[in-house]
Amino acid sequence: MKSALRPLVRASRPRRVDLAEALWRLERDEAGFLTLNSVRLEGLLARWGSPLHLLDLKRLDENIAGFVEVPAGAQAACEVYYSYKSNPVPAVLSYLHAHRVGAEVISAYELWLALRLGVAPDQIIFNGPGRTPESLRLAVERGVLIHLNNREEIDLVARIAHEVGRRARVGIRVTTALGWNAQFGESIPSGAAMECFREADRRLDLDLVAVHCHQGKELGTEPQLHAFLDHLVDFLAALRSQLRVEPEIVDVGGGLASRTVTPLSRIDQELNQRFGADLLPRPPEEVLSIRRYVALVASRFEHACRLANIPRPRIYVEPGRAMTGDTQMLLCRVMNLKQGGAGDLAHAVLDAGVNIAEPVKNRYHQLFPLGPNGGRPRKPYRLVGPICTPMDVLYPSWTLPELRRGDALAIMDSGAYFVPFATSFSYPQPAIVALDRSKEYLVRRRETFDDMVDRDLPGEVSTIVAGEESRPSPPDDRLRHRTVDAVPVELVAAPPLT
Repeated sequence: MKSALRPLVRASRPRRVDLAEALWRLERDEAGFLTLNSVRLEGLLARWGSPLHLLDLKRLDENIAGFVEVPAGAQAACEVYYSYKSNPVPAVLSYLHAHRVGAEVISAYELWLALRLGVAPDQIIFNGPGRTPESLRLAVERGVLIHLNNREEIDLVARIAHEVGRRARVGIRVTTALGWNAQFGESIPSGAAMECFREADRRLDLDLVAVHCHQGKELGTEPQLHAFLDHLVDFLAALRSQLRVEPEIVDVGGGLASRTVTPLSRIDQELNQRFGADLLPRPPEEVLSIRRYVALVASRFEHACRLANIPRPRIYVEPGRAMTGDTQMLLCRVMNLKQGGAGDLAHAVLDAGVNIAEPVKNRYHQLFPLGPNGGRPRKPYRLVGPICTPMDVLYPSWTLPELRRGDALAIMDSGAYFVPFATSFSYPQPAIVALDRSKEYLVRRRETFDDMVDRDLPGEVSTIVAGEESRPSPPDDRLRHRTVDAVPVELVAAPPLT
């Protein structure tokens, strides 16, 4: 039945029109090969191996400029803090920090990394629903801005501040009716956010300087952004009237959409998987640009401040996907081809699977062949990864020029959530190379087999199986079968990475 319905469903649905290669500054040379800065992407795979993340530094420069520049007619620029969880590659983070971008971190590790990279404490925001007392203590000691996630954290941070002998710089995370709630922040509509501010404002050990509101849901259009900002402006007015609190910092979080990545609905995914209906990208011009987003954020708060006759607050934004998503692409090769049976799609097995490209499963990520497009008939493929599980399907149905073993492809927009979600599931993780004009820089080497087992102690299990009497004495620096209490690791600022 599925085989019979496939041509009918495909005929009734719009056909995919690929996004323009120029959106990523890509071009085809005279021979038809895909290039960036006149460098053949196929040649990068030959030099650095496959799969490979490629970082376009010029596009990153463009995105940074869009966020940090003063919008036309605005009093001042927004202050930008990059979301570490989006693409925690030290070379990328260091590049951002060198261009007036701070750090937004959510864990003890990310806080440690920001300090190790030499980020000044007053350029770090510490967010997150679950943080250890040790990491909070470090943040208080260094003067890092801590956004309290909920009312229960007030006592903890106030106690730490008292013990340290330093007032903690804090904001409070609030939520509107439009976005994430659950474990994130205190609700404005329920009144919990106001009560949290009321209690925190009374604590002498807390310096309450900020309100933080991250919608969570994607902000892709002007109406979505206006609705979100209106809720926050109304809450700020309520803080002034009820508590006489005027935060010096308003942090609007992140959530700005990527113009070339489209979230996929459940029905679109089902039709693509079961019947081969094309996945469709939204028109990029319908999505908020970085500059338009920043201009709207600044103008909304500046307008509200003029009406209330109060000073403009410092406005923080925390981009992740919008800053780095389209600056990186994942290059890969076809390892194997398996022709389908009657009515079934052919399978193209790539050397990149869900282990390193998991976000492809629920978002539209444009795919391009690196070689010449012409001369081969087009046919639909199921593009799968190399892992031995039926879950390793990246593109259930995607039409391409007929593929051959060794052909190379580019999965676009791998600069957000590809690297942090990656695992070493049966295969090493890829290298990352940055392209600056025509110069290539290795910023993360390919994972080796040794890297994958480097933390393991292979002798331990064998000695347990052999029995107590036959076990050799382990070296002093290794553990046997005893239980050791967990001891928190001291978090310190180490020298910057080279």
